[in-house]
Amino acid sequence: MEQKIFTSEAAKEASIDELFQELSSNEKGLSASEVEGRLQQYGYNEIAEKKINPLLKLLSYFWGPIPWMIEVAAILSAVVHHREDFWIIRMRFPR
Repeated sequence: MEQKIFTSEAAKEASIDELFQELSSNEKGLSASEVEGRLQQYGYNEIAEKKINPLLKLLSYFWGPIPWMIEVAAILSAVVHHREDFWIIRMRFPR
C-alpha cells in the first residue's frame, strides 16, 4: 500500500466515490486484512501520553519570576530588620 497525500481541502471538494477510491475503501468499510495492513503501516490512531513526574511538576511551580520576587522580598525584609514583613511573607508563601 503506497502512502498518498490527500489534504483536507481536497477531501472537501471530492465526491464520495472519489474519496472511497483515494482512501482504498468502500461503503461497507475495510476488510479485516486491510485493517491489519493499515495498523501495521500506520499504527493505532492514538496520542501517546507523556507522563510527568509529580515531584518535578510540583517543583516547577517554584521556578519562575514571581516565586523569585517573593524570595527576594523575604530576604530584603530580613536584611533591613523588618521581621514582621519577613514572617508574613514566609508564612503566606512557604516553600
